Amino acid sequence: MNKNSKIFLIANTSNFFSNFMLNHIKKLNKKYKLFIFCNKAHNLKKSVPNEVSLNNINFKRGLNVFYDIKAFFVTLFFLIKIRPNISISFTPKIGLIVAVASFIVRVPKRIHWFTGQIWATKKGLSKQFYKFIDKIIFYLSHTLLVDSISQRNFLIKENVISSNKSTVIHKGSVGGVDTKKFIFNKKKRNQMRNEYLIPKDSFIFLYLGRINKEKGIIELIKAFKKIEKNKKVLLIFVGTIEDKKIIYYFKNNKKILNFKYTKKPQDWFSMADILCLPSYREGFGTVVIEAGSSGIPSLCSKIYGLYDAIVENKTGFFHKSKSIDDIKNKMLYVIKNKKLTKDYGKMARKRVIQDFEQSLLSRKFLKFINMHTSR
Repeated sequence: MNKNSKIFLIANTSNFFSNFMLNHIKKLNKKYKLFIFCNKAHNLKKSVPNEVSLNNINFKRGLNVFYDIKAFFVTLFFLIKIRPNISISFTPKIGLIVAVASFIVRVPKRIHWFTGQIWATKKGLSKQFYKFIDKIIFYLSHTLLVDSISQRNFLIKENVISSNKSTVIHKGSVGGVDTKKFIFNKKKRNQMRNEYLIPKDSFIFLYLGRINKEKGIIELIKAFKKIEKNKKVLLIFVGTIEDKKIIYYFKNNKKILNFKYTKKPQDWFSMADILCLPSYREGFGTVVIEAGSSGIPSLCSKIYGLYDAIVENKTGFFHKSKSIDDIKNKMLYVIKNKKLTKDYGKMARKRVIQDFEQSLLSRKFLKFINMHTSR
């Protein structure tokens, strides 16, 4: 195909493209005409090739009837105006808007990429509502991408998608990992520990990402409080606090530190000894393979999505979801087995290089797109 083939990439925020899609975009741009739609699209200007068309749509997080209807008609307008060959959407609400709008316009290839299900931990009508949205996306799309094998199996089992209309790029994740960026840096480890007055022999548990209840933050803090006494351990959180009630759990504890969102997560991985992700639900767990690329293992909830990011007892450890006691026991285990933990970190990096290196994922994704544009 030549540059006359047009691809729409549509997500909620510019951060999504910055964090997961930049390498894909650079590869696709060599062969296709790309149009990116998201909130604050101008933020991508310095990150993507000049030929990529950046277009702002004021998507709002959560349900907002007025803005959602407005966003739908803006999306519909752009689809009618530009008539793309392929539309690719991310996240449930954007997926629904794009699925309906691109179906009306009869976009030749409609693709949605599942990156997790907000209904997985919900109950009752709320669960059925959000699940129904995913089913509509499935029926109106030509094919589905899923960012982990275990998530795809879950969606098939729940009768949301079918096996013949869905696929996973290689072994999972959206964009893979830049293994040259995410690499252990001993100098940075010592520098940051000195900066924050942390002794060299302190063992650091790190959580990096959005801070809210569904990430298992409260259980992690309660488990840590059971092991912190008389031990050289710290629990560090790096990320934006989305649930203000959680602030209470950070108070009056010198061994629990909280830092704001960072644009250099690789520095924090180098500083830490193990990553913690006690989440209730995850589509894949990109932060886990980023940590692995940086040479540290992870301690995670044993849930779908994370099965693909960790090889149990080789590149990390699992604990029962929402179990404070199991998190505590695993924390004690990794502290007592520091050499084993380091060995797991080394194996985690080898696995990331082999299975999740970003250039590998981009080649596989480009091959997938080429296949669908040639039909």
